[in-house]
Amino acid sequence: MLIREGGGIAICALHGGETVELRGSLEWTQWMKRVRNLSDNTIRTFASSMDRFWQWSLANPVGEDENFTLYLARYREDLLKGFVLEETHEDERFPEPVTVPVLVSRPMTKQTVNREIAGIRSFFTFSEEDDLLYDHRYINYLYERHKSRRSLLAGMQVRKGRRALEHSGARKTFLAPYRKSRSTADVRYFPPKLFDELLAIAEPRERLIYLLCGACSARIGQALNLTLYDIDYEKERVWLLDPKGDEFPDIPWAPRIPRRRWLLEEYNIDMDGDGMHNTPDLQFKYPIPLDREALYWINEEKYRPLFFETLPQYQRSGAFLPESLRHPRHPFLFVTRSGKRVHARETLSRFKRHLQILVDRGLADPDIRKLGLHSLRHMFGHSMAELYAATGNESLVWITQRAMGHASLDSTLVYFRLSEETRRRMVGEAHRKIMSEGGEGR
Repeated sequence: MLIREGGGIAICALHGGETVELRGSLEWTQWMKRVRNLSDNTIRTFASSMDRFWQWSLANPVGEDENFTLYLARYREDLLKGFVLEETHEDERFPEPVTVPVLVSRPMTKQTVNREIAGIRSFFTFSEEDDLLYDHRYINYLYERHKSRRSLLAGMQVRKGRRALEHSGARKTFLAPYRKSRSTADVRYFPPKLFDELLAIAEPRERLIYLLCGACSARIGQALNLTLYDIDYEKERVWLLDPKGDEFPDIPWAPRIPRRRWLLEEYNIDMDGDGMHNTPDLQFKYPIPLDREALYWINEEKYRPLFFETLPQYQRSGAFLPESLRHPRHPFLFVTRSGKRVHARETLSRFKRHLQILVDRGLADPDIRKLGLHSLRHMFGHSMAELYAATGNESLVWITQRAMGHASLDSTLVYFRLSEETRRRMVGEAHRKIMSEGGEGR
């Protein structure tokens, strides 16, 4: 996990019930900014690469007689294949220990793997410039973990001394916060009963965005990265792909090459360096759904047809500019009248205006104006939990995790800690059922 601190980024991880920090990561990111003069996006990308490598190393000790080069080669092979890191936890709610994924790394192309290694190389370049020696065989990695296991820099030995030991990854334990159970009351979701009203007052472009966020659980940055080539009109399916990733939609007529490469070759868009397409609010961050597949709809019969009915309305409106008329040309669906990308800030502004209309019409409480666009995604999770409460179908938990793109089941279970209102309703319904059956017996 990446934590911004002091003008840099600290790399931290939860491991064995402890929070540990990669020693030197904060100084490294500051060095990249001040000495190497790298962009914030590049620094964040490199830090994410090092974070992934570090977490992998926690679960993969160095092998016997395995030097650092071979250790890194093994990691590179795992990046190509993809891997899942899991941890097992005791939970009093379950009779057996629960194993949950803590990191899911999807298979990467060789080009992407090279970029990952570049980030790791940067960290070791900084370490070398800071007087670290790396041409020996071993280091006792678990200076961090009670000196009982070895990993991360296990294939390289640092000269023995205080300075070297600190930069080799000396464990830093943070003060653990007080535990606070989180319920659905802490998650501010858009009221499902008002979702249709919101869609009715929205212009076609915003209606499409609200459908992606509310009916499909997309984050706003993900929704705004939808392209004209991610929509399967024949099967009525929609795909959301990371523009910096290596995937492509499973649509016969769509370009079947990695998204990043397609944008570069077809549109001359460098997703790392292009300022128009690489702003913070357009970052994709995580896959959705969790596997490479089309989006899930919270109500297939209702919202999916509405999306495909609204799509031509938007494309025929004055708010839409065809791809061929855009300068510079790009394939993203949501644009302004001049053909530039729509950003999250202007979408949020329109969303707030629509919330005010709901309040003015007496349909919503004034507090609804405090909600942001992410409340639509929360509405999806809440609605799936309510569906689970009504049906008892446990597969809905797994489906929700896949649909929302949660690598960790814990993120999904936040929605399934049912609200007090739902719990009371379920108790009442169960009581009425028991009383009814008892009456029939008499």
